[in-house]
Amino acid sequence: MNVTTASLAYTGAEARRIGAGEGKPKPIGAGQSPAPAPAQPPAGQGQQPAQPPAGQTGQKAPVTPLEPEKEWTVLMYMNGNNGLSTSVISNLRQLDYVGSDKNINWVAQASRSKGLVDGWKGDWTGVRRYKMEHNGEKLTPSVLISTSLLGFWPGSSTKITSPVVQDLGDKNMGKAQTLQEFIEWGMAAYPAKRYMVVMQGPSTGLSGMMNDDVHGSKMKISEVGQVFENVKASTGKKIDVVAIDGSTSTTMELAYELKDSVNYMIGSQGIQAGGGMFIGQIANEIKNLNQDHVQDPLTMTRMWCLMNSMGSGMANISSTISAIDLTKMDAVKQSWDEMSQKILAANIPGDTLNRILDDTQDFQGRSRNEAYQNQRDAFDFAKRISEHPEITDQGVKDAAKATMAAIEGALVGDAAVGKYVKNAHGLSVFAPTHYGYFRPDGTPMANRSIKDADYSSTKFAQDTVWDDVLTSGAQDSGFNNALKKLGFSENALDKWSDFSGKHAGKVGFVGNIASMAGWFNAINAWRGAEASGFLGIPAAYTPYVGMVGAGYDAINAAKNIHYSATELQDTDAVVSAAFDVGRAGLKAVANLGYINPSLKGVAGTAGMVMFFSPWIRDIYGVYSNYKQIRDNIELSNQPSSTKWAMAAYGYWANNHLQDK
Repeated sequence: MNVTTASLAYTGAEARRIGAGEGKPKPIGAGQSPAPAPAQPPAGQGQQPAQPPAGQTGQKAPVTPLEPEKEWTVLMYMNGNNGLSTSVISNLRQLDYVGSDKNINWVAQASRSKGLVDGWKGDWTGVRRYKMEHNGEKLTPSVLISTSLLGFWPGSSTKITSPVVQDLGDKNMGKAQTLQEFIEWGMAAYPAKRYMVVMQGPSTGLSGMMNDDVHGSKMKISEVGQVFENVKASTGKKIDVVAIDGSTSTTMELAYELKDSVNYMIGSQGIQAGGGMFIGQIANEIKNLNQDHVQDPLTMTRMWCLMNSMGSGMANISSTISAIDLTKMDAVKQSWDEMSQKILAANIPGDTLNRILDDTQDFQGRSRNEAYQNQRDAFDFAKRISEHPEITDQGVKDAAKATMAAIEGALVGDAAVGKYVKNAHGLSVFAPTHYGYFRPDGTPMANRSIKDADYSSTKFAQDTVWDDVLTSGAQDSGFNNALKKLGFSENALDKWSDFSGKHAGKVGFVGNIASMAGWFNAINAWRGAEASGFLGIPAAYTPYVGMVGAGYDAINAAKNIHYSATELQDTDAVVSAAFDVGRAGLKAVANLGYINPSLKGVAGTAGMVMFFSPWIRDIYGVYSNYKQIRDNIELSNQPSSTKWAMAAYGYWANNHLQDK
């Protein structure tokens, strides 16, 4: 690695190395809470946009610069049309405490999905562009915690003090064109010598990036690459740094797409845990770093990476962060392709390759989303190839070692914290063990009907023979292989997978309805009341439906216990799932009391304990986090109230935002 490394120590966690036009725009005011107007309106059109959306006929109107050129402009693309809606608001509120200055402009395009009480609280929805200005107050640990927690409170979006430059109304944030429009507008409206783009939004690598749940859209890796190529062509400038606040983003495939239009890329190899990057804290340090001496892109990249890794010391959160020098990606691609060619030439048995792939560090963690499992650490794979006793071809081993050196040479810095990512080294590659056997059963790939997950359309697959290596080592699932031995054809398996995939959601829906019916009856038992009807189900039958729901809950919880114990080997996850098993049992007893009168005496107690069991589990989880934070060297000087708040936020984020 070509940077100075620093050791990060966290109690109970391993730390590794780290280097030092849709919808017409509308004016503010119509049924929305206005923010202070900018000092100079865009292009003389009040709050109207300075240019029409891309795709309309006619030449784009030039954007009038709103300010003189500065040293840096940081463009924040904050997609909240999904589960990160409240996190986006928290980040905007924190950026109010940072603000722009003489050297750096912080500019954001943020979206917020509609909430249940927006009409009552006056919250805005849609997409807005902000120029972040300092609110005159200091960013402190208490502010970071309070804004993170209060971001989930109704009405918090109206507390943003920075001026709204434009209100774009309803806009698809999962569309590549929207991203391109924002970057080009921001570069023209807030000119600078250097540019950084920060993209916040749910992402799962090859499966898609910047998911917009409101419009049902997401960007392909190739589309993101095309955006930055177009920006370079239209502005004549490369983006200096791109930071992606989304999961599985530092991949060979994305890095190779961006290599000619971006200099440095920052992101996570695995699940971007919790609410995402600690943007407010990072922005504050970036601003301080540039107060007296303007920093170059490499230093900015290192600082962003370092600050994010330090923030990931929160208990029970497995997190990775890495930064890639994209100018080195041609060398990385070349070495990876040479290694792949030698693997194929050596005729390594497919089952050997499959075992190596299976043993290579993946990034699934506590998630059950297959997309995270299929992304594996590139360095770890090459290392296993170079050391595997069954591979005797010295040419293969030498090529693997050269690949490891090329990857190290492209890393600006990386860190991995947590037991799920102990073999992470900064750069991932698409490496499923069942390449070519994908079924249309809900596997979260870019195109579920294509068995290679549409991987062949990526530039990296086109310019290497890596997909051929994956084919040679691929194996179908044991279940499917057993069905093949019974005479099922590939076509029959595909049809069955398609059918079951389409209807699996219906089974889950029915199971959840039954579980809810059981929950209400358990509460009735606690109250000493008779069973009640539920969603048209007569009261005489709801206890039986509730028993089915309790069984459904118990089966799912038992699966989680097995997965946590065998795959994750995570005691905390096993304990959490065990609470769910106990809760399902209590629900069953409470409903059984209506069926068997002899159990009526314990049914009420079971219903009461069932009601409080999630809180008991959460208290246990928060206390477990608190113990780790209390013993953490870096956090030992924080007051107890701050530690408890961090424990609560860390527990909630880890369990509720892990896949976002």
